Amino acid sequence: MVFECQVCNRDNLTEVLDLGMHPPSDAFLSEHNLKNETIAPLKILFCRDCLLVQLSHAVDPKLLFGEDYIYRSGYNKHLKNHFQLLAQKLIHEFNLNENKFVIDIGANDGTLLEGYLPRKIKVLGVEPSSVAKTLEEKKIPFAKEFFNEQTAKNIVQKYGKANAITATNVFAHVKDLKGFMAGINILLDDKGIFLQESHYLLDMIKDLQYQEIYLEHLRYYSLSSLINLFNIFGLEVFDAERIDTHGGSIRTLVCKKGAFPIRDSIKIILAQEDAIKLNSIKTFDEFKNKVHRQKTYLNALLQKIKSENKSIVGLAAPAKGNTLLNFCKINSEILDYLVDTSEFKIGKFSPGMHIEIVNEAKMMRDQPDYILLLSWDIKDILIPKLKSKGYNGKFILPTSEII
Repeated sequence: MVFECQVCNRDNLTEVLDLGMHPPSDAFLSEHNLKNETIAPLKILFCRDCLLVQLSHAVDPKLLFGEDYIYRSGYNKHLKNHFQLLAQKLIHEFNLNENKFVIDIGANDGTLLEGYLPRKIKVLGVEPSSVAKTLEEKKIPFAKEFFNEQTAKNIVQKYGKANAITATNVFAHVKDLKGFMAGINILLDDKGIFLQESHYLLDMIKDLQYQEIYLEHLRYYSLSSLINLFNIFGLEVFDAERIDTHGGSIRTLVCKKGAFPIRDSIKIILAQEDAIKLNSIKTFDEFKNKVHRQKTYLNALLQKIKSENKSIVGLAAPAKGNTLLNFCKINSEILDYLVDTSEFKIGKFSPGMHIEIVNEAKMMRDQPDYILLLSWDIKDILIPKLKSKGYNGKFILPTSEII
């Protein structure tokens, strides 16, 4: 099969990593629908022309972000604080006030938009999933649809053009990229800014974060590829920043060409990418080999622990955790159960491996010998918290390190 690049439409693509067949990472299952599960290839390719790393297959967004979508930004305290700080940054840096208009695409439960409300800034959330009802409950104006050219025209007609548009952990999910970018061009004021945040390819490669690959994430951005992408659609990146969300992300500020001067941050981050040869086939080959070695080591460790009749549970059920579980084939024979605090996950089963999800209270009563940390990026928060609550066992990281 010949694949075309999602951005430049050329077929000069090279396979980076094949993780096998996976279900959508946030499609948690009830006991009655364990057999009715969508699966698709989870394989990433590298475009040698525009430097984009991307999935080979795209699942219908309506299956991924429909009426059963359960992710809520507000349930993550670290992310909630991040969004509050982001709103304050944009307010001060771009003089956002009651005369300005801000739009959040993929607004989820409105956590980011809430940061603008005390300043009486006019806001709008665009959210296609069932989570949009949370925006209604919070009395935040919203459009319950996928963002594209027609959505943008409707918004301009009703509200006018936007001074700031954000898409945090959304821009890599968009299947209709051409429609999305046409919408940005229509909706963005001539002196407006578009901000996106996505998991950063450099961090994924450097820290072996293959678990951040899942069906919802169609593209894995470097700054090089983002500059090429926006240039194709008549926009330019004028600022970039590495941030700590999701194990390492990249935030870019984008404008219509010439609207803002290019900042030094662009040159600095591009130099960091060049220093590790980020866009090299050799770098990707080394990444693939390390991923398979990590899988082998982790499986061997878990099997050894089980052979000693020790108990293991998985802590948290994030999307990246499900990629790890499905790639490594870690099922309920290895993990007694998964533990999560989300009311939308407790009582359900994980996608693919079908491991039951229970509340934290059960884990504290059972005191399992080991906890496999599936939200390892916030281990410095989780481990002290559980120890303070009385957990006395040990923690396993995906690297096979035991703490």
